[in-house]
Amino acid sequence: MIRKIFPIDSKQFNYLRNIFKSFDKSNLDNFEILFPIWCMFAFQHYIIKSYNITIFSFMEIDLNTNYTFSLIAEDLIGVTNIFFHTICFLWLMKKFPSFAPFKTLKNDSKMNFLLFTTLYCLVDIFIFGKMMIGFFLMLLSLYVLYRSQSLKSLFICLALSVMTLIFSQSVSEPILSTGAAIFLPIIILCIILRSKIMISYAQKNLLLIMFIFISTKELWFGFMGMSYFIFFNLYYYFVDKSNYNWLKLD
Repeated sequence: MIRKIFPIDSKQFNYLRNIFKSFDKSNLDNFEILFPIWCMFAFQHYIIKSYNITIFSFMEIDLNTNYTFSLIAEDLIGVTNIFFHTICFLWLMKKFPSFAPFKTLKNDSKMNFLLFTTLYCLVDIFIFGKMMIGFFLMLLSLYVLYRSQSLKSLFICLALSVMTLIFSQSVSEPILSTGAAIFLPIIILCIILRSKIMISYAQKNLLLIMFIFISTKELWFGFMGMSYFIFFNLYYYFVDKSNYNWLKLD
């Protein structure tokens, strides 16, 4: 569709290309890898509204596990939380570019931002309680998928997904239990086929699955995520004349 509206090397294409090329590439690279932590913050917002989280009990929140497509005034807290952390992380990444957790994932790096996000989620278990355990397991599975494509790593991902499914079912949490159930056949296919393309799909689809199901609860996050996808799709088209390899974090 974009190619039909703005054909490559047309006058309109070149005009918009100059605009997109004016953006700082290093900042955009840093911004692009923040999507997993966006999902984590949106999930936190959802469980605060849905479950009895001890640290927030003083707020007397009217808990509701059955709501869908939330778009209420209180959701501005979730939007503000994501914007605040995004600005902080972008500033820290620019201020401390050699700090390993703020780098994109590389096979020869022991620390990277995806691992940082996973450890951040682990710490959040002590703040938000057991409801964050499932999300931690899914992030850990995603990290393992990126770190290695060995058969051992695929079986670890399978085990983590099964654990997520069982745990989420035990606490009646629908987002991760459904997400894990959908992701399980994908990881099983990865084990059977041992295809790099299939593993690449698994890496991208795990985040996409979490995003979609979080958005069924938090509609505002769906709009934020769609804005993210549209922006980077346009950016890579106008700057590199290529398609956006969505949700590839390495």
